Amino acid sequence: MEIIENLNIKIDKLLHEYKRLKQENEFLNKELNSLQSENEELSKNNQDMILRIDNSLNLIKVQKGE
Repeated sequence: MEIIENLNIKIDKLLHEYKRLKQENEFLNKELNSLQSENEELSKNNQDMILRIDNSLNLIKVQKGE
């Protein structure tokens, strides 16, 4: 009987640890998705700024007659 009780205790601990890790994984996945979205937005903004700078440089070249 003692073996069964010990096994049940171990199983309960493992189930508890599994639930905790599952919750942590869900939280980390949400955080990862959020960071990926933020990264995509920053990349888009960066590309927009590069295009604006390039357009400005081309406009300056045209105005200077190059």
